[in-house]
Amino acid sequence: MENRFIFREVLSEIKTAADQAGGVITKEEVRKRLSHLPLEESHLQMVFSYLTDQGIRVPDDDAEAAELPEEQPDRSLALYLEELEQLAASSGEDETKLLARILEGDAEARDRLIERYLPLICEMAGEYEGDEVAAEDLIQEGNLGLLTALAELSQFENPAACHAHLLNGINQAMQDAIEEGQEQKKRNNGIADRVNHLNEAVGNLERDLERKVSIEELSAYLDMPLEEIRDVLRMSGDQIELAGDRKGFGAGEGDPSGDWRKD
Repeated sequence: MENRFIFREVLSEIKTAADQAGGVITKEEVRKRLSHLPLEESHLQMVFSYLTDQGIRVPDDDAEAAELPEEQPDRSLALYLEELEQLAASSGEDETKLLARILEGDAEARDRLIERYLPLICEMAGEYEGDEVAAEDLIQEGNLGLLTALAELSQFENPAACHAHLLNGINQAMQDAIEEGQEQKKRNNGIADRVNHLNEAVGNLERDLERKVSIEELSAYLDMPLEEIRDVLRMSGDQIELAGDRKGFGAGEGDPSGDWRKD
């Protein structure tokens, strides 16, 4: 179970690294990133296929990566869904037979099964409501969940159990992404509340003193440790300006050094 979550996390990191590199990552780099996991060559080939389906170039090494790629078609969501519909229409083999072949080690059957599941992943993503995760990102997470679950099919003895495991892997990946999005939203809201509170305190104190205030004065006014104020100032960017250092990390000339306290 632990390897499953590690595998998903590393896959996500590989996808992010490829996106940051302009949509390319070498097979050599992928193998390196997955070297600590107990994966067979068939699993690695599945990862390469998955990345290619995501519009990512997966050359063998840096030398091949340096070669200019052919112009890639637009990978918009609408085009992606249209392609999936065409794949689903052309794949007529029964899923139970595909699963049975996969359990026997048939790599081609695994690829056909992935094609069959991609439209279902899009449909499942559309059933989740909320603004924490975009539809495209949910589809991405569902794809990762499918890929992770496929790597574990050898644990199951019959196609019915395999089918249930694949659906659960897709659904769980999407739910994890939504929960993570909700947690991130809560963290962001908490940061915004702290910044707004500090900004309001600065405004009140400046009106009282009729000048810019120092971080030491603000600390005394709020009875808040200096380091905590510095953390909030870092999170605020340029939103809050104190006397002296622009970020409020130190007092400047003219700052009072008396023992000032909030009334």
